[in-house]
Amino acid sequence: MTRAADGRPTLLIDASSLAYRAYHAMPAVRAADGTLVNAVVGFLNFLARLLADRRPARCVAAFELGDDWRPAFRVALIPAYKTHRIAAEGEPEDEVGPQILVILEVLRAIGVSTAHARECEAEDVIATLTARFAGPIEIVSGDRDLFTLVRDERVRVLYTLKGVSELAVVDQAWVRAKYGIPGDRYLDYAILRGDPSDGLPGVRGIGEKTAAALLARYGSLDAALAAPDLSATVRAKLDAGRAYIAAATRVVGPVMDCAVIDGDGALPGGAAEPRVDELARRYGIQASVTRVLESLRSRSA
Repeated sequence: MTRAADGRPTLLIDASSLAYRAYHAMPAVRAADGTLVNAVVGFLNFLARLLADRRPARCVAAFELGDDWRPAFRVALIPAYKTHRIAAEGEPEDEVGPQILVILEVLRAIGVSTAHARECEAEDVIATLTARFAGPIEIVSGDRDLFTLVRDERVRVLYTLKGVSELAVVDQAWVRAKYGIPGDRYLDYAILRGDPSDGLPGVRGIGEKTAAALLARYGSLDAALAAPDLSATVRAKLDAGRAYIAAATRVVGPVMDCAVIDGDGALPGGAAEPRVDELARRYGIQASVTRVLESLRSRSA
């Protein structure tokens, strides 16, 4: 396990999540050749602010690359998993995907650490990396599934509430206050409640209020399933949903042992290499790149 210096956090960034947030928060911005770069600009501006505000000891941007971003094991267990992210025939092409590759190219040129893994999503890469670094860890994402990682008291999620400018600091106390459940049991809550936007129906008849009440009373999903004093109605719903619960436990829960490629977390000093200047000019993102370089230089000063 790699130890952070001076108690400063290791910053783990869900790059795909933030790119989509930036895309929706920014007006259309195009390079001279017409390439759309609003997600690139928004992402880099947010990264510059994060580096300046959080002053991390290390930083890794986690990506989903290739055609296997929707892991086969998850689809096999719940075929509807994230089908909304697959473009149907005749739908317009995703405008963020190509920009994510530009973000990756720019970060690598600057020297900011990136990571990915085959058959794993960015949240799995991040979950795996939490076990590789000692000391405090801050995860930046708009994906609530990552709240499950705050069961490790070293971990906080900086959750994007509004675009990429307003963050909630999510820890066990925040989870308790927000959902009325034990702070280390967000995974149990997510399994019961489901998330239709990700193709996860949850346990039929068990909504947010009932899920929270069960966990508040019994402390965990396993304890609720074994409780002798459940009402007949709730017991029938949980019994009917046992197959789903077993599948969702593996689908919703992050993989903690991905074969992560790269991701050492090392941060550069902020020197402008020729490659960086060339990319900044090509995409017309000089101001955003400069902000990132300045934040890196001030962090290491």
